[in-house]
Amino acid sequence: MNMINPAIRVIAAAALAGCCIPAFSYKPLYENIDNLPLEDNRLTWHVWVPGESDDGDAWDPLFHESVRHWNAELPYFNLSAVTRNSEDCRRNSSGFASSRNQVNTVTWRETNCSGESMAHAAGWAMTFISGNAKLTPLGGYLVREIEEGDIFFNEMFEHADGGVEQMVYDDSSFYSVALHEIGHNLGLGHGYIDAAIMAYGPTHSMGRWRKRLSPDDICGVAVISGNREFCPVALGEAVASNGAATLAHFSGYASPDAGLNAREVLRPWQEFNIYATVLIDPAHRYRTGQLHVVAETEDGKLFARNTDGEWHPYSGGELPAATASDYLEQAEELVILGRNGISRGQPTYDPRHGYNLYRDALTGIRLSLEGVSLKFWVAYSSDAEPGLLVYGSEPIRVAWTLE
Repeated sequence: MNMINPAIRVIAAAALAGCCIPAFSYKPLYENIDNLPLEDNRLTWHVWVPGESDDGDAWDPLFHESVRHWNAELPYFNLSAVTRNSEDCRRNSSGFASSRNQVNTVTWRETNCSGESMAHAAGWAMTFISGNAKLTPLGGYLVREIEEGDIFFNEMFEHADGGVEQMVYDDSSFYSVALHEIGHNLGLGHGYIDAAIMAYGPTHSMGRWRKRLSPDDICGVAVISGNREFCPVALGEAVASNGAATLAHFSGYASPDAGLNAREVLRPWQEFNIYATVLIDPAHRYRTGQLHVVAETEDGKLFARNTDGEWHPYSGGELPAATASDYLEQAEELVILGRNGISRGQPTYDPRHGYNLYRDALTGIRLSLEGVSLKFWVAYSSDAEPGLLVYGSEPIRVAWTLE
């Protein structure tokens, strides 16, 4: 196999103060690295963010609270924070300034340690990977550890179209940005699911900043850190149609609030999305392939989704593709039903059903799914191994009912 360059790898990620753009749900920041744990399962941030908002909310305890929130959801890690003014930049023998100083620093900065402006970011995360490698028992894949993570907050940001303005933090925005940047330090990239804390932004859709983790955020860290059993929306063990072992992972869920909560039971009038996320086996990454989705009714009838989002009866044979053939990256995501983001507008009373419905909302009523239960099976195929299908052994289960 191709070995990863043994040099230390550094990844920087910014939380921009703009609107969301598509990306992959929990696409890791670190290419070709699986099972990426923390060093000794620990990470302690040295926090020095003095000051407070106009309403008197101090930044320091808000960051501590954000760490406690992540820590409560990740029982396999030991995350903590201490208030301590630490030097966040140091110079190496060549005189190059770096934030890598064996301390997980959290502080205010307007430039990075090399003096480059961070004007495009309200928050910035620097994450350092250890140079020591070990092999996993399954397949001999290379594993590295996260040994240092730094977070910088910036009160000034510059929009992509130009113009610098003040980032007026309050308790909600600061806390949300802190949760987002901690996610980067734990190995996550930007997200696609609108309500996830790792959404590109971080998200403040529906008129509010996110103040807690979504199932997608929790699952993302669990999967890429080698703790898959803690993913709350996992779709069972991944299975390959040829019986071979696979490192793929499938997750997915239905949500009435753009991914903030997972629900198996939906009310008929609730707007909803159904999401699927697939971590591709390393043997199939960066080869062309596609995702597949099959819906199963209570009486066992099957319907396959095509690339246009249409559903057609399926009775066997070649499985239609639900996405266009493209390079399979580390993580691929699909909105099976619905649209990403909830734009409710004003509800309109529906006299037929007696419900207030939101204009153009995807609901069980509009799809005639009242009283219906469905299972959604997710799979992928790759040109790297023609004829092979890799799939989750459990479906996404959804029912539209008043019970």
